[in-house]
Amino acid sequence: MRRRYRSGGMIRKQRLTETTEEYRVISVDINTDGIQLWGTYTNLQDALDKAKDIKQDSLEVYVHGDSNRIVSKV
Repeated sequence: MRRRYRSGGMIRKQRLTETTEEYRVISVDINTDGIQLWGTYTNLQDALDKAKDIKQDSLEVYVHGDSNRIVSKV
């Protein structure tokens, strides 16, 4: 006899705790492979503006979100 798996449960529309989004501006030096954190921002536009300000030919600049995924590469 096969077991029946029951998935699901109560669906919660709102989370129990409020989450605030954070965006990190990180750069990687192409020549030395050095990594530098430039700042943490609560607004995506502020993070993108900072990333554009520090962009150079020798740097790869990334904006990361809460889940450590790349949101944008400048």
